[in-house]
Amino acid sequence: MINKLGEEKTINQIASLLAAAKPSEAPIQVQGTWGSFGALLTAWLSRQLKRPILHIRPHIDDADRAVDDLRTFGAENVEHLPAWEGDEELADATDEIRAERLKLTQKLSAISENQQSPIISTSVQALCQPIPQPELIREKSLKLITGGTVSPENIIAWLSDNAFERVDRIDLPGQFARRGGIIDIFAPLLSADLNKKDNSPDSQSHDVQPVRIEFFGDEIESIRRIDLDSQLSTAQIKSLEIVSTICGTGQQATELFLNVLPKNTLIIMDEPTDLQDVAGVFIERSLDSGRLYTWDDIYAATENFPQMHLWRFAPQADNEFISLDIKSVQQFQHKATSAWAGHKQGLQDLVEAAKKNTVYLYCERHAEIKRVRQIIEDEHGKVPPNFYLVPGFLNQGFAIESLKTILISHHELFGQFTVRRKQRPVRPSAPVDTLAELTPGDYVVHLSYGIGKFLGIKTIEQPEGKSEYLTIQYADGVKIQVSVTNIALVQKYIGTSPKRPKLSKPGSKKWQRQKEKVAESVEDLAAELLEVQAKREALGGIAYEEDSHYQAQFEESFAFTETADQLTAIEQIKSDMEKPVAMDRLLCGDVGYGKTELAMRAAFKAVENGRQVAVLVPTTVLCVQHARTFTERFADFPIEIEALNRFRTTKEAREIIERTQKGRVDILIGTHRLLSKDIGFKDIGLLIIDEEQRFGVEHKEKLKRLRVNIDVLTMTATPIPRTLHMSLMGLRDISSLSTPPLDRRSVVTSVCRYDKQRIRKAVLHEINREGQMF
Repeated sequence: MINKLGEEKTINQIASLLAAAKPSEAPIQVQGTWGSFGALLTAWLSRQLKRPILHIRPHIDDADRAVDDLRTFGAENVEHLPAWEGDEELADATDEIRAERLKLTQKLSAISENQQSPIISTSVQALCQPIPQPELIREKSLKLITGGTVSPENIIAWLSDNAFERVDRIDLPGQFARRGGIIDIFAPLLSADLNKKDNSPDSQSHDVQPVRIEFFGDEIESIRRIDLDSQLSTAQIKSLEIVSTICGTGQQATELFLNVLPKNTLIIMDEPTDLQDVAGVFIERSLDSGRLYTWDDIYAATENFPQMHLWRFAPQADNEFISLDIKSVQQFQHKATSAWAGHKQGLQDLVEAAKKNTVYLYCERHAEIKRVRQIIEDEHGKVPPNFYLVPGFLNQGFAIESLKTILISHHELFGQFTVRRKQRPVRPSAPVDTLAELTPGDYVVHLSYGIGKFLGIKTIEQPEGKSEYLTIQYADGVKIQVSVTNIALVQKYIGTSPKRPKLSKPGSKKWQRQKEKVAESVEDLAAELLEVQAKREALGGIAYEEDSHYQAQFEESFAFTETADQLTAIEQIKSDMEKPVAMDRLLCGDVGYGKTELAMRAAFKAVENGRQVAVLVPTTVLCVQHARTFTERFADFPIEIEALNRFRTTKEAREIIERTQKGRVDILIGTHRLLSKDIGFKDIGLLIIDEEQRFGVEHKEKLKRLRVNIDVLTMTATPIPRTLHMSLMGLRDISSLSTPPLDRRSVVTSVCRYDKQRIRKAVLHEINREGQMF
């Protein structure tokens, strides 16, 4: 495509004008761009002009996605200046975005004329934020040389002053550990000269990788890269420079990013009016606008460079605008519908358009290419010769009328929009399973004496020697000493009420009566559970067929890399489904660990074998979310998905129920409404329950009747004790997801006093990073 554009007269005109453009001259105005064409034009100009390019976009997400577009269109040296999301006073060594901004600043300040010219994609918000002065970055960095002399204490002092976290063993960027004469450092930003005999390009490294420094006294004996899993060295390092990610937090030490760009940089602005508006709103909403640069500051700095402005529509009729004949591909895009026909119509129209145009359909995964090719071959016999299935990511498609060429992405055609994630090295992690230790003041339960308060551990002298005892206080101030050898009789009290429990009275019959009552209830529960399980065993279950190539295609089209836990769990689930006994499996995993993807794979297996699937969720919000997720994920396949919730009108709900009873709905997602008497399935094979603990006793009684001889998959992040205990006893099977997926960020929860300013600050922060809040 880039080569073809070279034949276009208008594009050549733009390149010639830019090659001769001077900073003092008016910007070159281009109108008629659409979709990702701006990235294609930028990539082509970079190869033609061989000069640095800064492409400024109005929105943070657009700048991020443009990096993928540029690489898809053949750009080689692509950089990204991200917008920083943190607060200045909270800067620390673990801040990856600040590290990326500093790294790019370092690169640009040291760039030479014979180096490959970069393309930098950024948002106007990122330009409003200051960067540290390049001289300050060099001044505040820590430089170490193999064979050099420096006190280990001085290195530790520097790391502590620059907000590195001291730990026993490093695992994340921003940490360091010391063991005798060895210091391990995991810096988010460092540059290293590797110990190589030749002067090859890869002897310079800027990777985020941990290093180990070994001392002999105050002399650095060796600096090595290390592998965190094996703790083995991967490369010797001659010299090392660690950059402080908190440098330049003071206002006097900052600089406007445009001022560190090479003088021959070309500035490309996407929709300048939008840039000005977004910058104004960003400054207005900032809590500390005094440290930010305004649009006037940015625009004044751009006048030192030649410029090109891109517009979809020219702001006024003017002969100075160069017009491009680029059109939208909206007519082929996914229409909001759950019907398979709606998904397929856009593809049919695109195949029809290929009779007169050359079509490039960009697919991120090979499974998508295989699936689209199969759909076209089923309908038309073969893929048209002018229809190309191209591997790669394209943010937004466009059509070049003069070349009779259409570019469109798979996610636009099928409505499968996913979050783009950074590829980071994946390391296996071990879960922490230590039991909570008792601390004085905790309530405990002794098997013989009941509920008491733990006061501490006391050493008592006995004829056979000293021994340790737990001191437990009961009602009326009675204290009982329990030997640590009998600690199995004591458990930490876990209550269902936030109130303090009433202490038991030793010697009374009340505790014994409570134990007997609980034992009777447990017997009743056990009998009930065994009865349900016996019925399930007697009635048998559905033995599904082994995975087909359609199942493989569905799983291959997953947008992310599966964790080891996910692969193990889905094998367990599918193994259960292929047995002639009804499945009853509990799937445990934290929020964001991939439970829904496993549920969708199980649902696909059931639907492909001719069965219907019910997905039961506790809230309307979750019902809508699941409906959207399932619809997008199953878009490539002729599977009917519907949702029942309070947003459906009475007429819509009636139609969905009728179609479900006739077997025309494959997957029905709903809240408690699914448990109503009027809901029926023609041939249900799988019930998926999300967060079972949030359903009441009445709902669970209805579930018992529904789940006797069908497969049941229960998903939860917080299993209730009874459900978990059933799984541990073997009455229910359990699968656990304990490994977080790639780039999964931890959920941070703060409990604090109500404060309007705190809420305002959080809301403004989220709006400025163009995020969402509920």
